[in-house]
Amino acid sequence: MGVQIRRLLAVLAFGLVPLAPAGAQTTGTVQGRITDAAAGTPIVGALVELVASSGRIGASAVTNAEGRYRVTVEAGSYTLSISAVGYGTRRSQSVQVTAGSMATADAAIESVAFELNPLVVTASRKQEKALEAPARVEIVNEREIEARPALSPIDHLRSTPAVDVITSGLQSTNVVVRGFNNIFSGSLHALTDNRIAGVPSLRVNLMHFVPQTNDDFERMEVVLGPGSALYGPNTSSGVLHIITKSPLDRQGTTFSVSGGEKSVLHVTGRTAHRLSDRFGFKVSGQWFQGNDWEFRDPVEEAARTQARTSFATWAATQPRDANGNPLSAAELQLRASRLAARDFAVKRWSLDSRADWRPTPEFGASLTAGWTSATSGVELTGIGAAQVQDWIYGYYQARFNYNRWFAQAYLNTSDAGDTYLLRTGAPIVDKSKVFVAQGQHLSSLGSSLELTYGGDFIRTMPATEGTINGSREDSDNFNQFGAYLQAKLVVSPKFDIVAAAREDWHSELEDPVFSPRAALVFKPSADHTLRGTYNRAFSTPSSLNLFLDIDGGPAGALGPLGFRVRAQGPGKAGIRLADGSGQPLGMRTPLQPGQLLAVNAGNVYDAQLALLIASLRANPATAGLVPLFQQLGPAIRGGALQIPLAQLNASTGQVGAFGPGVVQDVAGIKPSISTTYEAGYKGLIGERLLLAADVWYEEKTDFTSPLVLRTPLYLLSPQAFGAYLQTAAGPAIVQALVQAGLPLAQAQAQAGQLITSWVRIPGGVSSSADVAARGADLLATYVNFPGEVTLWGLDLSGQAILSDEWQLGLTYSHVSDHNFCLVDPPAGQQCPAAQLIALNAPKDKATASLGYRGASGFSAESRVRFTGEFPVNSADFIGLQCIGGGGQECVESFTLVDLTLGYRLPNLSGASVQLAVTNVFDEAYRSFVGVPTVGRLALLRLRYDF
Repeated sequence: MGVQIRRLLAVLAFGLVPLAPAGAQTTGTVQGRITDAAAGTPIVGALVELVASSGRIGASAVTNAEGRYRVTVEAGSYTLSISAVGYGTRRSQSVQVTAGSMATADAAIESVAFELNPLVVTASRKQEKALEAPARVEIVNEREIEARPALSPIDHLRSTPAVDVITSGLQSTNVVVRGFNNIFSGSLHALTDNRIAGVPSLRVNLMHFVPQTNDDFERMEVVLGPGSALYGPNTSSGVLHIITKSPLDRQGTTFSVSGGEKSVLHVTGRTAHRLSDRFGFKVSGQWFQGNDWEFRDPVEEAARTQARTSFATWAATQPRDANGNPLSAAELQLRASRLAARDFAVKRWSLDSRADWRPTPEFGASLTAGWTSATSGVELTGIGAAQVQDWIYGYYQARFNYNRWFAQAYLNTSDAGDTYLLRTGAPIVDKSKVFVAQGQHLSSLGSSLELTYGGDFIRTMPATEGTINGSREDSDNFNQFGAYLQAKLVVSPKFDIVAAAREDWHSELEDPVFSPRAALVFKPSADHTLRGTYNRAFSTPSSLNLFLDIDGGPAGALGPLGFRVRAQGPGKAGIRLADGSGQPLGMRTPLQPGQLLAVNAGNVYDAQLALLIASLRANPATAGLVPLFQQLGPAIRGGALQIPLAQLNASTGQVGAFGPGVVQDVAGIKPSISTTYEAGYKGLIGERLLLAADVWYEEKTDFTSPLVLRTPLYLLSPQAFGAYLQTAAGPAIVQALVQAGLPLAQAQAQAGQLITSWVRIPGGVSSSADVAARGADLLATYVNFPGEVTLWGLDLSGQAILSDEWQLGLTYSHVSDHNFCLVDPPAGQQCPAAQLIALNAPKDKATASLGYRGASGFSAESRVRFTGEFPVNSADFIGLQCIGGGGQECVESFTLVDLTLGYRLPNLSGASVQLAVTNVFDEAYRSFVGVPTVGRLALLRLRYDF
């Protein structure tokens, strides 16, 4: 174990212990049962606290399956405080504890329509009140989930502060906290019942793949900010935790049918039963179908046009299969038929099962398994969209609790079925698995010091049959192991110190990663909390960062010439592209596959000429000029060799001088580190108003990019080459065109156009033996950006219970900037695209909501959501025009109004109807570059509980 963590663990374990009370105190015991005041049923998982008159919590416990609790506490007088999901926090009767005696304190509490201080578990990996957690936690409770028809779990988070959502379809989304969103993103640590919910190996959060239905969800918790000290890698952006209902606590059957615009049909069902007081099971499932918003990718369309216009030319540019063999005629025909073949009919089904066993109040076990089949849909990736066909995601999980011990093991699986890329028609095979084992213990030393410690083991097992990891298929398994310790010291009833440390080891990294965390929590009164926190979080390289090796399809406008994109992860060793003096190791050209050529004027000229002749031959209008250029080209070659080389940046289209350092090696990938300082306030005023405010400052080092192009194209200096051709070849071209029957002026104009085309054709692309490509493939890879990205932000929210039936909510989030340049560009020039990092999210966003829940069975909620304009720089999805860059337009600001109505049918017990309208006024908007324009969606749901 590293020196840093050993030192911190020693401080936590030994330095804080003497501050705990020394010596035994005279104690008594309190026991009781907590029930629902209306139904008389036991309340499971309620937090019971004995609060002294000073405000100090003398003891606490969580109720078992029978609603019972038992604590040992110092003798004295206490107030019984009870907190439970759906019930809020209630102060009950006073309890007098006598040394050596037993006191009984039962309580019956009433449910509430709105909760302002619910219980949470995600911030500290233990149950606590949200107001006292050492981090900002936002909660979507069961009542909100039940009242809102949703096609994906993310639909419940759209008005949560600091949460950024990319909507790419009816069900498809990418979600992060506090920015740095990306296509195919997995930066948010998404959990379902303590299990990683992302797709294994690919590490992407496709939240509609979660097998559980809305009927299963008890609540959703979102921790704003990093959580690596407890949860390990890939938590620098926050934690989303979906917690589902236990069949031992929630029995009955729920069935619902939703339908509406876009031909949506969504059927869900859940049935849960107790076979005894100790054992219960549930089964749930859903079916979803609809017609997605349409979008046409111009790169897909261009590839399809080329394949249909000149199949032989298109086929000649296709890469070989995973074994290095040429593609068969049948496979080429199949891939051609798939180009741009988007199926906008979305379909999926899921099935989930769970069995819970609690033989004693101290021990519990839960066995769960679930599967989702995405029958049809379109998902965006860093190399374009994929047409999903019969992609099956599954999991198998076993969880155990004994007193304050927790252990679990689970396996996540993936089978991509017949999924294929729409830009290339190539199949995507993903039969990957992730196995995780975890253990944790919570212990107390006296009444003032609480320790939480544990460890995790993660084994990632990619299996892509060469379609994703290519040449690295046989060496792409890796392991991760982490250990952590958190200490909470109650210095006084008003002041807590929380310190945590974690160290993680990765089999593909040389050094372990250390993640400390510290928080000071000050409670001037029971209903107000001030926090100051420090977190150092990290993201380890993903399987894609390490092992990706895949054909990315045609290189935009250069695709018809035979240039393609090769997406390749740098791995831990990196990719060599230059020699010791900074000169490129070589180049590849489309017409000489398999050959690595020296970068010199002769090879570049020969390639430019050959590509020009190939493009002339492919066009019937210019095919007659091919003999002229075949004769003319070699004759002027000698003079062309005196022209200097130039390099073309494929991302920006800019031409620059050629020389040492024009191409640089790609370093091995490293963890990305985020250091965050945060100050926060959360307060409950008069039990009717909850205010929260957080200010944070973050430093990111070794920021891991999305896929970026790292190899330049080579050509002769266009200006010098053009001037030379005007003299050496121009008269001959004009004469040939005149002889072909063109008037002199028209022949001169066409000759000029041909020369302009000639000088702009790149002769080759920088490459080396480390680039896993035979053809002229531009390298798209991941890099750790040098330098440091710094930003700050503000998250505000307020919830007011206006009456027992009305609630008002307001949120506002601000980030200091939405783009960051890692160099200082020359005066008057924009930041180079290769050095620009985009937040890919707005600087400003806000929501306002008004909710009503009446005793008559009617409920309603209206909300207004504002999202500001922002630039996008994510893989091939670029929209930087609003900041003077290239690509497409930035994402424009938009304001949407949503409405939800619900009514419990009075003559049919358990039946209700809900109407949800997203974007009521049908404002056409897009939330990212490369996604469809989205309009209104109205859904009507009939729900029946029995």
